[in-house]
Amino acid sequence: MEMVNYTCMARKVTINDIAEIAGVSKATVSFFLNGKTNKMSAETYERIRSAIEETGYSPSVAARSLNDKSPHLFGVIIGNITKPFANRIVKGIEDYANENSYMTIVASSEFEPEREMSYIKSMLALGVDGFLIQPTVNFNEIRKTLDIDKPIVFFDSAPAGEDQMYVKTDNYESVRHATSRLIEKGYTHFIIISNNPYVLQTRIERSRGCTDLLEEKKIRYDRIILPADADQERLIPQLYPLLDKYRNVCIFTLNSTLLQLTWTALAPYRWRVPEIGLIGYDHETWCDYVVPSITTISQPSYEEGYTAAQILMDAIHERHEIDRVQVLKSELRERQSTDLQPEQ
Repeated sequence: MEMVNYTCMARKVTINDIAEIAGVSKATVSFFLNGKTNKMSAETYERIRSAIEETGYSPSVAARSLNDKSPHLFGVIIGNITKPFANRIVKGIEDYANENSYMTIVASSEFEPEREMSYIKSMLALGVDGFLIQPTVNFNEIRKTLDIDKPIVFFDSAPAGEDQMYVKTDNYESVRHATSRLIEKGYTHFIIISNNPYVLQTRIERSRGCTDLLEEKKIRYDRIILPADADQERLIPQLYPLLDKYRNVCIFTLNSTLLQLTWTALAPYRWRVPEIGLIGYDHETWCDYVVPSITTISQPSYEEGYTAAQILMDAIHERHEIDRVQVLKSELRERQSTDLQPEQ
């Protein structure tokens, strides 16, 4: 096979060039670069290998394919890496990756679609084998725009569509169950504190898990929506008037950051707990040690990350040995902050 000396050309060699030189499809070259050569003929393998070697195409990626001892890569995109939930998710992913000689590249999208798209482009250029993504609600548009040809496993949220691979927790069901328990305890008014629920599918599910049941039971509620960087100065003017107005009122915060913010703001009102109830989604250790201790919904974050990585590995190697859609159960941990006693 006659080779063109691409090393002398000014432009960068592309995967299309390799496919043309080797006389194969772009998809076949992609399979080669990702180590999926078990169904490839020896002749095809050698043509692709020779084309890459002759042109010097993407040395960092090609070297990975030509040397099985080189590390493989998971691309991980999470909404906000500073959240305790995110730390546990990433820990689960990295533990599984390390056990299987993979490395991870982690980026934080801040739930901004433009940043999400930029990171995906960068990770594709680095040659990741697949993605683990906590997606924004508009991710399907990004997927169409970029024409991503690597497997994607979503965690925490799953965009609409068939044939998606994802791991999430039972957000809607667990919040609905917790709300039912709080109604049984005698709470007659609810205050739901959240960030913008329409940025992330998870937030929508948690919010509706509470409001759907309250509306069915015709129980009153107020909603406080805070920006991600909110402080007590933003929360207190909205919260205190409601606490002064209602008795047997329960505050439901939809993530651990908002729970901590609310707990601090409640300092002048803590003498009324549990007549003022407090519950948060996602358990943190400090909730067990403050007085009164705080009721939470605990989600299996580490397990979620580990399972998502298992699914991705299964998809990369086309094993079909594990369910590609999994919903993990959360646990309601009832503590003193919602221990409302019936009035005598």
